[in-house]
Amino acid sequence: MQTATHLLWSIILPFLLSATAFLYLIRLRGKPVCVLHRVLRDTYGSLLHRTDQEQHRIFAAALAATMGTGNLAGTALALIAGGPGAIFWMWISALLGTVLVTAENLLSSRFSGKSRNGIPCGGALGYLGFAFKSGIPAAFFAFCCICSALGMGNLAQSSTIAQSAAAFGIPLPVSGLITAFLFGIVLCGGIQRIRGAALRLMPLLCGIYLFCCAVLLCMHAAALPNAILRIIREAFGFRAAGGGFTAALFLRSMHEGIKRGIFSNEAGLGSSGLLHMDAAGGNQWKWATAEVFADTVICCTATALVILTAPGISLHRSEPAALLLQAFSSGLGKAASAFLAVNMILLAFATMIGWFPCGLAAFRFLFGSRQEGLYLALCISAAFAGAFGSPLWLWCFCDLCNGCMALPNLLGMMRLSSRIRAEDL
Repeated sequence: MQTATHLLWSIILPFLLSATAFLYLIRLRGKPVCVLHRVLRDTYGSLLHRTDQEQHRIFAAALAATMGTGNLAGTALALIAGGPGAIFWMWISALLGTVLVTAENLLSSRFSGKSRNGIPCGGALGYLGFAFKSGIPAAFFAFCCICSALGMGNLAQSSTIAQSAAAFGIPLPVSGLITAFLFGIVLCGGIQRIRGAALRLMPLLCGIYLFCCAVLLCMHAAALPNAILRIIREAFGFRAAGGGFTAALFLRSMHEGIKRGIFSNEAGLGSSGLLHMDAAGGNQWKWATAEVFADTVICCTATALVILTAPGISLHRSEPAALLLQAFSSGLGKAASAFLAVNMILLAFATMIGWFPCGLAAFRFLFGSRQEGLYLALCISAAFAGAFGSPLWLWCFCDLCNGCMALPNLLGMMRLSSRIRAEDL
């Protein structure tokens, strides 16, 4: 599994993701990047008004799916494995991601329809059939999407909750039972309850987390210029003065940054169209772009800068949680462990809620709507079983599932690139 994951994320996907993003950047005449400031103004600005609550619920649920432990543990892991330069490549992945999610949602709105089971399908499930004139790529994508939803959306998040709750002395089986019970209550309320829960959780979580990051960065403001310099310098393989250029550092930073950036914002996986397929109107690409920006550019950057500016920090650690705890303890003291544990628990739970609609859409595509109860049972079971899983094994499994989702999606997007024009934006 590790060999396959390394092959996907080191060679195949960096090329496919970049090639697809540049193809659509040319096709759309650079608009997704050029109009980014207006997109952020329109989307974030509308959040202050209550004009479209349903759109805000969909946005919150989609943001919950993308913004979770990948912003904390994933960023720390990128710094450990790829060094500070990995953050620069996470920014690049976000820039490419805005193009990819724009294209995904444009294709989704154009090719949405019904599957052979008569179930409405959108996102990659809708346009892959048109791209390949066959149901096999869409079925493969749906299978991988179910695995990702159960793996990244349930097992990995439940493991994070259990590991974080252990800091309060709560045994793993108890954490698993509580997580599964609460998750089941939310899911049994249907899509509206899921989106309502996300709408209540995400603004509170993002606000508290970013406020604490801002406080820590103000406390360590003198170290900010050097942290930013390290990010840019090591992104291109240059170490501190006298160290010179290192090709291995450059490749490692690029590999880890792109992998963790995509893991965090999920651009190119095909999930964005699934999360937005029930929304009315043709501006879902704007909201998807806002999600990528909030996830990677804002939250991942805040986490990285908190770590890099913390005094006495060392990236030579094998455990992301220890790195996060050391960084936040530099300003929050003994309260850091409780703050991180509660944040990890709530973000992980929000991700579980957000990923459910993706997996459900894929499950309906393969097995029809009559089997929804089975998928619900699988999700609740995974929420319990994840508490006992090894975090390292789960992250590797999730990387593999994400990569397998991205393969047919990116190939399908490339084949349909001629159907999208700049005038569609």
